[in-house]
Amino acid sequence: MTPTFERTEYDSRVERFQKRLAELDLGLAVVTAPENICYLTGHETPGYYTYQCLLVPASGEPVLLTRETETINGRHSTWLTQIVGYPDVADPLVRTAELAAELAGSNSHIGLEERSWFLTPAQHSQLVDALAPRPVRPIDSDLAELRLIKSSAEIARLRTAAEITNAGVLAAAKAAVPGATERDVAAAAFTAMIVSGSEYVGMEPFVASGPRAGTIHASWTDRVINPGDGVLIELAASSGRYHAPLMHTVWTGELGEFEARMAKACQEARDETIKLLRPGRTPAEAHARCREVIDSHGLLDTYRKRSGYSVGIAFAPDWGEGHILSLKETEHRPFEPGMVVHAVPTLREGDRAGFGFSGTAVITEGQPEVITQCPLTNLAAQ
Repeated sequence: MTPTFERTEYDSRVERFQKRLAELDLGLAVVTAPENICYLTGHETPGYYTYQCLLVPASGEPVLLTRETETINGRHSTWLTQIVGYPDVADPLVRTAELAAELAGSNSHIGLEERSWFLTPAQHSQLVDALAPRPVRPIDSDLAELRLIKSSAEIARLRTAAEITNAGVLAAAKAAVPGATERDVAAAAFTAMIVSGSEYVGMEPFVASGPRAGTIHASWTDRVINPGDGVLIELAASSGRYHAPLMHTVWTGELGEFEARMAKACQEARDETIKLLRPGRTPAEAHARCREVIDSHGLLDTYRKRSGYSVGIAFAPDWGEGHILSLKETEHRPFEPGMVVHAVPTLREGDRAGFGFSGTAVITEGQPEVITQCPLTNLAAQ
């Protein structure tokens, strides 16, 4: 195992973060979200359910603190030379405070995440007390800002993830024939993704057929697919922890009138949303256009969510970066080249049907570059 990127890529990220720390008059940042640790260093392990943190001083090399048995992962997945392990009998928050005192001094202000899923409220409170008398301020938005615009190396990695995603969705689509079960479809998706190069993923694939497709985030069951059922598939393969999602729906035979209208409206909404993923336009505008198209088909009551979100590095329980940027009516920051967005309109009528068609797109100086797609819809027509 080697770091995903060259050392210069990570050095550039750390330098930009340290510049921001200096602007905020912070002597040190304690980073706990696995996505942010991975972004700054390349460190990744499925063992992020135990405490780990990256201590980033305003100048100098960061220090990774992790469980003693996990230090080997740090040595293999990063270019760091400062990796500290704590034994299972130790309190890692005490060790964090000790390292912070060494790196930041007694008078420095310290940056700390408040929205990390892997720093519990109790741990956050204990850590703030342990860092006293040094004042603490949140740095979540500063880390998010770093990750929003992808480098050329990141975009190349996202294209690789997209190729794997496309292989997984295509295999799932081909398996979604009458007589097969949703489990068969999921197995085809998993097999194709892993064979094509995917690592462990940030969220499981979703497979739902017929009336079950009207339920959001429905994973596979043993339900048998019937002729005329829509089969909704959504997954995101991982390459270097970068995820490129795709939602797609296939069917065999003729859809009912309502289902056919849902499929057409959703495909048009996806295409119109992606057209607005351009510099100068905003997520709110893209979301409004998506809703406008769906409303023109008389189906707005089946659409109850945002129209997309940023994607990049991910660890379970999510594959997206919706906390950084989402396509919704309150998001007015203009799109910029280097952002990567999953545009994902989905129409659902509970206990009746659900149809979703999406695309992950790289925002460029001109037309968006769509990197996830599936050519199949009506399997009987192939």
